Amino acid sequence: MIIVHVNDRLGTKSAIPCLPSDTVGQFKLMIAARIGREAGQIMLRRQGERPFKDHITLEDYGISNGVQLDLEVDTGD
Repeated sequence: MIIVHVNDRLGTKSAIPCLPSDTVGQFKLMIAARIGREAGQIMLRRQGERPFKDHITLEDYGISNGVQLDLEVDTGD
């Protein structure tokens, strides 16, 4: 079990427990349950990198315990 910190860049940070073998899509579902948004609206990335793809595992992206990710919400505007 690892803890990944998600920063919405609006002053809110959440610590999400997950497994390194979870896919980004599964991780988005965990975040969606915590913040009250649909998983399809969530985009995750590290600072300065491209958005993560849903079918790749957290471990494949090198995400380990204590890593911080940036969260962006697509509002459809």
